Amino acid sequence: MSRDDKSEASGRGGSAIVGYEDFLTELKSRISSAQLQAAVAVNRELVFLYWQIGRDILNRQEQQGWGAKVINRLAADLQKAFPEIKGFSLRNLKYMRAFAEAYPDEELVQQVVALIPWGHNLRILDTIKDQTERL
Repeated sequence: MSRDDKSEASGRGGSAIVGYEDFLTELKSRISSAQLQAAVAVNRELVFLYWQIGRDILNRQEQQGWGAKVINRLAADLQKAFPEIKGFSLRNLKYMRAFAEAYPDEELVQQVVALIPWGHNLRILDTIKDQTERL
């Protein structure tokens, strides 16, 4: 067996490489941890974006007298601009508005609420009507 064949065999478990299994276990753990951290960061950014959109809709409705029909138009225009993103439906935009109304404190949203997945936030919003209990 040539040297290359021996190296290939040992890479497939033919013979033990000192410290390899521990190294592999450590790498797999780091990769899993990084994937989880990335998912949490993406969720946090998405939930905060949704809150900002909801807040901005609320502000425009209050300051400029926009009616509920504007949300219909926004949904259509955003879906047209971002067809690959499913989060800009009429229903979800209404949820964004309700979410921002339920949680007016930006700091609370950034530090606590955005750590909860969007679907769970919606469930809390739909299920728990009392503001104190929701918080």
